[in-house]
Amino acid sequence: MQEDAAFRRWLAHKSWGLSVRYCRVVALLLPPAALATDLPLLRRGIDGVGWLAAWQGAAELVCIVLVLVDRWWPAVRGREVPLYTFCAVFIGLCAWIGAVDGAYRGDFSIYAAGMTFGAAVAATPRRMRQPLYAVSLAVLAVPVWQRDGGDAVLVVSALVNPFCVVVLCLWLDRFTYSRDLALYQQTQRAQAERARADELLHNVLPRVVAEELKREHRVAARKFDNLGVLFADIAGFTRYANRLPPDALLLMLDEIFTSFDALVERHGVEKIKTIGDAYMAVADARAPALCQLALDMREALDRYNRSNGTQLAMRIGIHAGPAVAGVLGTKRFLYDVWGDTVNVASRVEGAGRAGSIHVTDAVVQQAGRQYAFAGRGLVELQGRGRTLTYWLVGRAEAAPAPQLAQAAA
Repeated sequence: MQEDAAFRRWLAHKSWGLSVRYCRVVALLLPPAALATDLPLLRRGIDGVGWLAAWQGAAELVCIVLVLVDRWWPAVRGREVPLYTFCAVFIGLCAWIGAVDGAYRGDFSIYAAGMTFGAAVAATPRRMRQPLYAVSLAVLAVPVWQRDGGDAVLVVSALVNPFCVVVLCLWLDRFTYSRDLALYQQTQRAQAERARADELLHNVLPRVVAEELKREHRVAARKFDNLGVLFADIAGFTRYANRLPPDALLLMLDEIFTSFDALVERHGVEKIKTIGDAYMAVADARAPALCQLALDMREALDRYNRSNGTQLAMRIGIHAGPAVAGVLGTKRFLYDVWGDTVNVASRVEGAGRAGSIHVTDAVVQQAGRQYAFAGRGLVELQGRGRTLTYWLVGRAEAAPAPQLAQAAA
């Protein structure tokens, strides 16, 4: 039922747009066509030119009004009632010109062209035009009856062509509706496939990077002045993994990292990659968000331990500073981050303790008001020498005072 309602809205919007474009063209072409038709008739003194001119003026007015309504009253776009109203007025105009031409010239060509063109161009969600076709045929019969003096044979003969036009319109209505339904279904399938492809791409790359890749077919390197980098690693995982079969090990990591992915999404940071049992995430100028992510990751692992009877613990390290991010290659591409900041964050994680969150002074400077830290002191980091580091204790309001309590190295 919901899909039917969506299709009705789609069809009404599509048919309204086609009707507006049709009216624009008619509004431009009708005045010169009317002059070319009416002037010769006036010169020859043929009766009925006044009725013809009145119809031409009414048709021009209807087209202009529809275009103006679409422009200045956009709320009507895609609504069924305005579309049905226009269809009824359009069929009325066709019946009018048919009656005028039928009475004076016996010519139903404009009636036939208008009716069939309308049926072929714009379908309606409800089949409201079918009874109007029959009414238009009855309208044509009145002037023909008067013209032929009530001769039934002549009237029936004159109405054969309009009758065929009505039958053709009924068939065109069904064809147009079926065509639009098939187009809608194909469009929905294409959009669903595109949404799945976009979702997959957004899972591989950050959304901004994915959109740039789709638009430009390449991704320019991005420089960050203050990128927070988090590394998390399960302590003693290699020894633990040796006791598990590969499928059980994979299931365990999948459950743990899936919970981490949900936390990354919640805190609005970017997951970069996993390498074995290591997890990497970054945040641009948002070191506090990484601190909260680290606390939540530790809590999620504790919940996993309680649920599964395990005793896993994580080392987490966070650093912040300048870095460069980008995509390497064109096949099985990977979005990654490079720079000294990444190296320091990795070494801070490696120098940490199981179950603790190890951070640098840069992180404390950016998140110190929101979180409590315990000073660890100077720690030897490979390639960096002695570096001032801290332990992240918790949220400032929940952590023991003082905020920077000294802890043993």
